[in-house]
Amino acid sequence: MVSQKANNAISVIKANRLFWMGRYAERVYLALHLLRRHHDLMIDEDREAYKAFCTKMGIEDKYSSPAHFVESYLYDLNNPDSVINMLESVNDNAILLREEIKSETLSYIQMAINYMKHSKEQSKGLGSLQYITDCILAFWGSADERICTANVRKTIFFGKFAECSDILIRFEYPLDRIIGLLDRIKGCVDCDLEMYNEAQLRAYESQLYADSYKDVKTLSYLNAIFSA
Repeated sequence: MVSQKANNAISVIKANRLFWMGRYAERVYLALHLLRRHHDLMIDEDREAYKAFCTKMGIEDKYSSPAHFVESYLYDLNNPDSVINMLESVNDNAILLREEIKSETLSYIQMAINYMKHSKEQSKGLGSLQYITDCILAFWGSADERICTANVRKTIFFGKFAECSDILIRFEYPLDRIIGLLDRIKGCVDCDLEMYNEAQLRAYESQLYADSYKDVKTLSYLNAIFSA
């Protein structure tokens, strides 16, 4: 059964945009964090460590070399998996939701995009992109501080925690970290958030507590909880 509570309802279209804005913003943050780790491996141990990164992220390995991977994955607008495209997806949704999330929250994403473009033009390395991480953290802080409507804020953070859970499962983080995120997801949906699939949430929770979180079904359940 899909829970659809009428109090303070937001539209299906708006809920979808809020949720995916949250997911893409968190994907940028975690992709940069994990990319730094794999980049160090490429330098120090295994030039082809990026291949494992692609496999775990669930993206196509279409790169001819480590250098090609870093350049394309960060900056290529023609690469649908790139960080710059993730940021553009956040921005596209944020512009349409400016009234709900406030202009300052939007501005941090636009600052990140501008810096990415400047970084590409200046041929700066991965180390220079800590600024992007800082912008994403500022985006989340502003969203938490400035968004007054509970359902709007919860839907964005639902997306954040769902994306974080997805990536941590893919990269085989400790189970206690993932269960901690489950508690945060439940905190978003257990009061008055409108559109989520309770059966999928229960199935996902059962997978975690049965210590079956590495089973492929776990991600399927997780990614079906949101139901707008």
